[in-house]
Amino acid sequence: MKRKKKDPVKFSEIENNILDHRICLFYVADRLRDILKYKKEAEVRGLLQEFEDECIHNIGINALIEKYKY
Repeated sequence: MKRKKKDPVKFSEIENNILDHRICLFYVADRLRDILKYKKEAEVRGLLQEFEDECIHNIGINALIEKYKY
């Protein structure tokens, strides 16, 4: 008898109803503070681009979760 693999990403109905898209401002503030410690403009620009990419990635993941109701 073959067992079906269980999708580890699927949420229960209750979890679907409480899914939200809030962000932690403490995390954002800490990341920005760390980035602004750098003195060279090129370093700051690179780190800000990296942080922007991270934010966009997370927005995309949240959109996929919402679309497919995982």
